[in-house]
Formats: sequence, structure tokens, C-alpha cells
Amino acid sequence: MTSTVYKTAIIGGGASGILSAVELTRGENALKGNEVVILERLNRIGKKLIATGNGQGNLTNDNLSFENYYGDKGFLRAFFSDAPDISEYLYNIGIPLTTESDGKKYPISKQASAVLDMLMSILNSTGVEIKTEFFVKSIKKQGDIFVIDNGLEKVRAQNVILAFGGKAGKQFGTDGSSYSIAKNFGHSLTTLYPSLVQLKTNLSNIKGLKGIKEQARVYAYESGKLLKTTLGEVLFTEYGVSGNAIFYISPAVVDKSKANLVLEFLPDITQNDLEKIIKDKIKNLPHLSAEEVLSGIVNKRIAKIISQKVIEIRADKLAYEIKNFNLEITGSLGFDYAQVTKGGIDTDKVNPFTMKSKCEKGVYLVGESLNVDGDCGGYNLTFAFLSGIKAAKAIKENC
Repeated sequence: MTSTVYKTAIIGGGASGILSAVELTRGENALKGNEVVILERLNRIGKKLIATGNGQGNLTNDNLSFENYYGDKGFLRAFFSDAPDISEYLYNIGIPLTTESDGKKYPISKQASAVLDMLMSILNSTGVEIKTEFFVKSIKKQGDIFVIDNGLEKVRAQNVILAFGGKAGKQFGTDGSSYSIAKNFGHSLTTLYPSLVQLKTNLSNIKGLKGIKEQARVYAYESGKLLKTTLGEVLFTEYGVSGNAIFYISPAVVDKSKANLVLEFLPDITQNDLEKIIKDKIKNLPHLSAEEVLSGIVNKRIAKIISQKVIEIRADKLAYEIKNFNLEITGSLGFDYAQVTKGGIDTDKVNPFTMKSKCEKGVYLVGESLNVDGDCGGYNLTFAFLSGIKAAKAIKENC
């Protein structure tokens, strides 16, 4: 065991852990770099960060609100009531952003790797210690000091920030095994689900559609109740559906046992206008089959599926099927394919203003480890950044 006692040990070198370290070593009451250590399971930090936004770095969103998040709404409302402006914060540490028409915000360079480079430059300049391939197996408190053990080496610290992530994407070192650390301090774990993930559906309605991409308005329902809707790309697969619209919808349905999707094809054409187009085509060409009527209006393979749903060739029936293509959800592709974990350490024992544990003095919980997940579009990274910053500010105030 080393004789060094760090002011703060950060468990996990993802987005929340890195921003914790950055904030700890800057501004008022800043800690010295050698008083802070990041303990990362993988051979480098920030691996998941450089994959965000398909490598372009969707860091936050211009439409930020606590309503974009799932979890305890009281906690979320309080958390965002005093959260700093993350765009301004990133600008001040050398990461200026640009905003797309849909509100997504990226580094101007559109390179997530450049974001990590800048953060690493800050950490290196301040002398923050980074221990990679350090998989924390246990944390025990001896007096006022936490002893962090990986089985081969022990690290001691006055404070610990639990930034170990969730269960999604085990290639990023997050397989859910680290939740036990927080549970050992008295925290409870909610049920976990994969989120921002591809959805499995009943295959009878999509047989033969594999590989087709369509712009559609997607509605998610549970027992007839509308849960969420969005407009975007839907990709049909051998297991169900994927695409940006499905990733956006998935957080609302992955924890539901009886959910379904309704796809509205041709979203820019009203059902009445579509019905007139079909009616005129039937009138002008009465010899056409239902599939032929729809040819040139929707994708031919979709036309074939829809034509099999109608008994008689009627414009109202065909238009309705195009606008109400129903898919029963049967599951998802699971945590290995998910971008985010839905569920986590219950926030009832976490202070939303400081991220302090209410169970153990000196423990802070941040990022995806918590029962907070957001919509697709930079929201999850925003929470990771902000929670890391909040924990660091609270530690500096107490040191």
C-alpha cells in the first residue's frame, strides 16, 4: 500500500470522471494535480467519449431540460435548477461548440477525439495521476480514509467519486459489476434496462423488409397510451427495427412489457391527401392489384406487406395502413448493443446539488452509475459532465 493519501480518487475515467478531475484542478479552491487520481479499468480513459455521436462528439443539446430525462423527476428538477451552462463551461476549457438545426451540439471540428485530446491536455498540465488497468474490486473505509483495492495495489483517498458508469457497452469497461461498490455503502440499485438501443419486434409485419430505410413518424404506445413520438429514420432489420428514430424512442419503451410502435410512412403527406392520391389511381387504373396501386407511392416491398393486410382495394383502407403500420415490441438487442443504461443507483440517497452520498461521508456518485438516463441527442453526456462538475465543486468547498 502506498503511503500517499489523495484528496480525491475518481473511480472510472469516462466523461463524468474526467470532468470531475478537470474541475477539481481549476478555479477557486483548486486541488493540486497530484492530489487527484483517476482509476480506470481499461488501458486508457475516455474510450466511450470518443465514440459519441458516431465519432463526431454530440456533447450536449440546445434544447436541454430535465424533461429530457428518465428517473426521479424531483431529483432531476433540483439537479438542473442550479446546473452550470455546459456549453459555456466547455468553451472556457477550450472546446467551442456548434449547434445543428435539431439542437445537437458538437465541437466545431466534429471530432470527439479532439475533445478527449483537449481534456487530456488539461489533466496532463495539472499533473492529475491516471492509473489505467486498475479494476476496483473493493473500497473500504478505515477511519476517515478510503482504501481502494484492485487485488494487487491499494490506493488511499479522503474522498471518492464513483464514476464507474452503468452496464451498457462492456467494450467500454462497463458491465455492471461496479454497482456493488455503491451498494456496499448502503445505496440501492433499481432494475436495469438497455437504452438507446435497437428494438426487436414481431417479425410477421416486417418479413422481407430487411435493409429498407424509411423516413417515418414513430409513435410508441403502451396499452393504448402514447408514450413518445419522433420523426426520423427507421431501418428494418432481421430482428426488428433500428435507426435514429428508434434510438430516440427506445428509452420510453425498454422497461415496458406491453409496448408497440406505430410507424407513419409518408409523414409529409396527410392521410386525406394520401387517400385522394390512391383513390384517383384506382379510378384511373381499375385493373390494378392493391400492391400495384401502392407501387410508386411507397417502397415496393412495403407495398407488398400492406397489400396483404387489406381484403378489398379501398383507398381509405390502404391510406390507413400506410399511416398506421403497427409493430409489437418483443425486446431489444440488449446491453452489448445499448449506448446507455436505464436504471442504476437510486437517487433517493444522493444530494442533487452536490452529488454527495447520504449514506457515507466522502462518497459522491455521478454519471451513468445513477438512475438517470436521457434522450438520444447529447443528453446523457450532458448529465455525465454536469454531475462530475457538481461533485468536484462540492469537494473543493469542503477541502
